[in-house]
Amino acid sequence: MMIKKYITKALVYSICLVAGLSFAACNDDEGTDPNADPIIRYFRPTDANKADSMIVDLSLGQTVAMIGENLDNIVAIKFNDQEVALNPCYVTPTAVIFTTPVAIPIDVTNKLYLTCRNGNVVEYATETILPAPNIDDVSKGYLKAGDVVTIKGNYFIPTEDVPVEIILPGSVTVTPDETSTFTSLTFTVPEGITQSGCLTVETAFGTTNWPYDIVVYNDLVESKVEGLLFDFDGKNGAMEKANGWRPGYPSEPTVKLSGNACLFDHGGKPLDGEWIEDNMALNYWPTADDNILKRVPVDKIENYAYQMEIFVENIWPEMCLAIQPTSLENVSADNKNNKYYSTVASYLYEPYLTMPDFTTNGQWITLTMPLTQFTKTLEGKGVDAPTIDDLAGLTIRWSSADASKYTVLFQPKLYFDNVRLVKKKY
Repeated sequence: MMIKKYITKALVYSICLVAGLSFAACNDDEGTDPNADPIIRYFRPTDANKADSMIVDLSLGQTVAMIGENLDNIVAIKFNDQEVALNPCYVTPTAVIFTTPVAIPIDVTNKLYLTCRNGNVVEYATETILPAPNIDDVSKGYLKAGDVVTIKGNYFIPTEDVPVEIILPGSVTVTPDETSTFTSLTFTVPEGITQSGCLTVETAFGTTNWPYDIVVYNDLVESKVEGLLFDFDGKNGAMEKANGWRPGYPSEPTVKLSGNACLFDHGGKPLDGEWIEDNMALNYWPTADDNILKRVPVDKIENYAYQMEIFVENIWPEMCLAIQPTSLENVSADNKNNKYYSTVASYLYEPYLTMPDFTTNGQWITLTMPLTQFTKTLEGKGVDAPTIDDLAGLTIRWSSADASKYTVLFQPKLYFDNVRLVKKKY
């Protein structure tokens, strides 16, 4: 069944804003007849500032308040063929708060199915509104002719009349290949991409931009990349030294990207529980006059992300790669120490958690790490995201809270390059 197309904005609101709904949660009205079927009058937003408006049709991943009578007799809800998670604390005789499933239905019936205490199933007709596409990640932050790029996200939905389109910088349109799905698009970079800029995914249900610039490959080679901190080639004023105990070791990668890259490799030496840190860490401990904030004038944490390309040889098991921004107070050229390692807000890259035999399959990929996701210590404990002052310096290192993992079995070779601090553009 074709899903009816509507031009609408996604209505996704916080379930916390229930004060404007004027009902008590977890309140079971003993006067409700347990044999009475529920009656739905209308839907409205859970945002107290919009509670006087009504919702006609439902979109995927939308939080709504269903208003009516005998609603506490509902024991289960389906939206099309997808189960809705019900929280008893948001069910009363006259209102139910729930979020429609984000999964795309296989059987689109455009109905809610309310299973009742009395065993009846009450149907309620409502059009299914599909959201605009959502982009979570792009496998390469640069465009090189012939490379295959993967876009991860959701709602990449073609219709009979409108295919999914990917628009590259310079208004170059490409078509996803046949392996693409509702949650993953792959395409081959065509010849003739000459400028960096916006990547867009467009469907019949809306248009979405990847928040950060996609860099044309030649700019990567020439180190003409916004927010560039380390290119390990010393071009275009990029930082050539780490100013720390461990500067990182420039090396020519086995698969060429854009020149030298930093190599983390213990060279196959037995670790025997000892951490060979000198060639498995990069420390940039700056000065007040020469630091990252002097090069990248950060305005708001939520507007920025670190990016870098990585290439992994050998299987990568267990130990995370930690990216740790640091303030001048944490550590600097005048305050050399390693006490900050276990305390600062870090991004822990742990691909082995979902891909046990992880490598990058002979190619370079781009890591995009929003600063809002720097919310753990090396031990995995929760911590506040960094402040602007915390971005003066940078440490990149292998790490594990369990010293027993520092063994000869840990032998991935990691190359990384073009470390940069970039701003959202779109």
